[in-house]
Amino acid sequence: MFKQSETLKNLYGIKHGFFGKSGGVSSGIYNSLNCGPASLDSLDNVIENRWRAIHALGLQETKLFGLKQIHSTTVHVITAKSSDDFHEGDALVTKVKGFALSVLGADCSPVLFADRKAGVIAAAHSGWKGAVNGIIESVVTAMCEQGASRENIHACIGPTIHQESYEVRNDFIQQLESLSDFDTSKFIKHKAGKSYFDLPTYILAQCDRSEIKAESLGIDTYTGEEEYFSFRRNTHADEKEYGRQISIIALR
Repeated sequence: MFKQSETLKNLYGIKHGFFGKSGGVSSGIYNSLNCGPASLDSLDNVIENRWRAIHALGLQETKLFGLKQIHSTTVHVITAKSSDDFHEGDALVTKVKGFALSVLGADCSPVLFADRKAGVIAAAHSGWKGAVNGIIESVVTAMCEQGASRENIHACIGPTIHQESYEVRNDFIQQLESLSDFDTSKFIKHKAGKSYFDLPTYILAQCDRSEIKAESLGIDTYTGEEEYFSFRRNTHADEKEYGRQISIIALR
């Protein structure tokens, strides 16, 4: 039902999971663990699916926070006084025990972070825009402001679209080159007259620049049709809607 980072899994007091599309109650194109309240799925189904994810992690007594994701670098620090409304932005940070942070994905990268020594966790949603504009460094900075240290932060990229599935046009490449302070050529592969962008490797490079340890689960949402939702795959199938999978990290 969910995948885990071995590193995060072995951190005492940290619970996490990168969920796929199975184990829920939704039907049709949302079959079955659609956790996106912005989708056109029944809200009752989405609420039940989110509860099932929390239950699967053994976090029944945990308060779950989420985001209204906008492809930004906005990070919200969740405190004991924070509301559990969906915060507009693309990352959450907390050091409050008993709180769980979540992000949604359907090709964009879910990234979970933890500094066990400081007791600080974070969750980020990173599409290419968030990545190129610095969502990773924004998260790391916010974590350090809460007491974390760069050398103790570990991050993991969950299910996301991979290079072989991420064909891009010349205007995308030009925009990427204009915004990025990296040499972007190493993240673009040209094959048979087409170009492909490597989003997870780009995010890993951002993690390296932010001086944190990071890994990727290496799971491609586009090719994993039986296991993961994919916005791009649905678009190619002329579907106007799509499900969203959830990734969760909690501090216990």
